[in-house]
Amino acid sequence: MFYHDWILTQLAQERRRDLMQQLEHDRLVREARSIPSPQGHTLYHMLDWMGRLLVRWDERLQARHALYHRQAFTHTTGG
Repeated sequence: MFYHDWILTQLAQERRRDLMQQLEHDRLVREARSIPSPQGHTLYHMLDWMGRLLVRWDERLQARHALYHRQAFTHTTGG
């Protein structure tokens, strides 16, 4: 029966270590979230700018593509 008790003790110690690590992780996450991040604000504006730039590029490419097809259609129909 001693072996069984030893295993249970080891498992309990391992479980306690896991719980302590999880508590420390949770504490660090809460601490990190509580710190205001000016970089996050800057990142938001950078991503917003990048998104607007991509939309403008897309509009230009679509316009060129439509112009190309109109020219090709006019050329093939003879008009």
